Amino acid sequence: MKKPFVIVFSVILFSLAWAILSPDASLDSAMADSKQSQGFTERSLNGSYASAGRADGIVSRSIGVTKFNGQGDVERFVSINTSDGAGGRKLIYIVSTGTYTVDRSGIGMIYFDNEFTSGASSQVTYDFVISKSTATGSRGKKGTLQATEITGVQREAGTTASLIEEFWTRREGV
Repeated sequence: MKKPFVIVFSVILFSLAWAILSPDASLDSAMADSKQSQGFTERSLNGSYASAGRADGIVSRSIGVTKFNGQGDVERFVSINTSDGAGGRKLIYIVSTGTYTVDRSGIGMIYFDNEFTSGASSQVTYDFVISKSTATGSRGKKGTLQATEITGVQREAGTTASLIEEFWTRREGV
């Protein structure tokens, strides 16, 4: 009676260990994509992206436009809607220029120099991941992966809250 229990228990334990220790399926998929396309590069971020952000979940929200040039330079305009501290709302406008890098796996950093309409300035760094992409190039040939969705988190505390998240979506034809 103990032998079948030991066998079943061993199979379950082995299966659990395999599930925990085996490579993630999405990582396998990303590696397969990178073999076909040589992975992501700065060229993968090229064009106009709509941005939407949030700070500490609900403290403030932002919208804007970010333009990546495909060579490591970036510029953006952001409008932040936040509390005015007296029960109302206020808008904060930021114009940013900067640089970005991205590795083959689609993980990268953006360095922004921010200029506020108030005259203040700041420097911030975003860590990001390309969460969706499309392949470009001729059929059967290695092409460039074009980022269509990007998720980022700012390292520094923001103007309105401590945790700043930003999401970028490529605007085709713009």
